[in-house]
Amino acid sequence: MKVLSKKELRNIVRSIRRSLSAEHHQALSKEILENIKTSGILDNANLILAFCPFDGEPDISPIFNEIIKAGKGLVLPKVLGDSMKLCRVRSTEGLSPGSFCILEPAECEEIDPAEVELALVPGVAFDRRGCRLGMGKGYYDRILGKVRGLKVGVAFSFQVLEEIPCDHWDQRVDAILTEEGIFYRR
Repeated sequence: MKVLSKKELRNIVRSIRRSLSAEHHQALSKEILENIKTSGILDNANLILAFCPFDGEPDISPIFNEIIKAGKGLVLPKVLGDSMKLCRVRSTEGLSPGSFCILEPAECEEIDPAEVELALVPGVAFDRRGCRLGMGKGYYDRILGKVRGLKVGVAFSFQVLEEIPCDHWDQRVDAILTEEGIFYRR
């Protein structure tokens, strides 16, 4: 069996993700949100990195206001050129399309990645060893290497494969959360 390159795998999985109907995408995203709430991962985290959906990623944005109302810190990424910084968000009202037309904080109160206690991380694909295949620019790899808190990949179950290509610079996640639940890497 031919081993797929990162680029080939990225194209296949993104195509599957894009093929979801709006209703199916919304239903799966709701199940993922419920699993985030019931898994216990939010309980002990006071500073939480999340993401706005892009290119068919699970939509976890409905939890943003719940995080803020619970008195926890919500952090979202903001891309600036070839780098990404983390910004505390005090209200979702200040989000606007930024790089790649992804919603980002318009103003940025920058947060040190080492302060993040829970990182909810998007990806194109994950494997059971915690390897993560991103979009290919390395933005998250550069940030995740500095995060000391729990790193949880958030994806649809079809994005979790037995094994994906994983280079030494690829940052692994500690767990993966899908509509089927959460599991910790082997």
